[in-house]
Amino acid sequence: MRGLVNFVKRFRDFIAFTALIIISLSLISMGNVSQIGGFRTVVIGSIGWLQELFAWIPNPGALKSENRAIRKLNLQQSSEVIKMRRASIENQRLREMIGFKTENQEKVLSAEIIGKTSIELRNYLTISRGETDGVMQGMAVRTDAGLVGMVVGTSERFSLIETIMNRNVRISAVIQRTLINGIIVWEGGGNFLMKNIPESYDVQAGDVILTSNFSNKYPVDIPIGQVVNIENDETSLFLRVEVKLFANLATLQQVFVILQVPDEERRKIITEMEERLKTLKGR
Repeated sequence: MRGLVNFVKRFRDFIAFTALIIISLSLISMGNVSQIGGFRTVVIGSIGWLQELFAWIPNPGALKSENRAIRKLNLQQSSEVIKMRRASIENQRLREMIGFKTENQEKVLSAEIIGKTSIELRNYLTISRGETDGVMQGMAVRTDAGLVGMVVGTSERFSLIETIMNRNVRISAVIQRTLINGIIVWEGGGNFLMKNIPESYDVQAGDVILTSNFSNKYPVDIPIGQVVNIENDETSLFLRVEVKLFANLATLQQVFVILQVPDEERRKIITEMEERLKTLKGR
């Protein structure tokens, strides 16, 4: 008996539903629709009243479906916002590059960066321009902001750029304000160093550094960076001048190749002189 009671309690909704169906079918089978018309009217009215009364109660299935649709819409809108922001940044960058190309007197070729490689303290870029575009080994590379590096290898469609963020690179440079010459090097830190500047020389924070006419690798007057810190080197009679690059090498996406190769005769003389100095040091 107790088991029957538990069964009824457990399936009472189903049992009530089944009973209502049996009653409905029984009434319909009587054949006289007028006899159940009043009952049907009362049932329909009661159901409508109950639906209106409890209409404020949320439908879990509908809410779940609505939430899924909202999440999908949010994802689409988020993607669109990211695309719009990227397009805005690229548009601004392209405007700056177009403005630089229009104002610049040198013949330059724009290129996209398609690869970056780091080997110890040597950094290289691969660009989407090559020999078919007129790019040759030895050409300097820059952005509208400043110097980036030099072409060290080419193929028909691509070129390899050795950036100035390289421990083996030495750049002949000059302070624009005072025309003091020095050598720009990178020793692995966030900033570069300008060496061979005596302590007595006038160097100030904010001074702009350019490539000098003593350089055989890079054209003259390309902006390199700005002096950000000056210290006396206790181990020598020279200043320690820190320079921050104008070109942000970490975020580069486009560059300009300066379609000009170094003077071969001048390069040959300098190379011979450097070889002689090495020989003398070895004795």
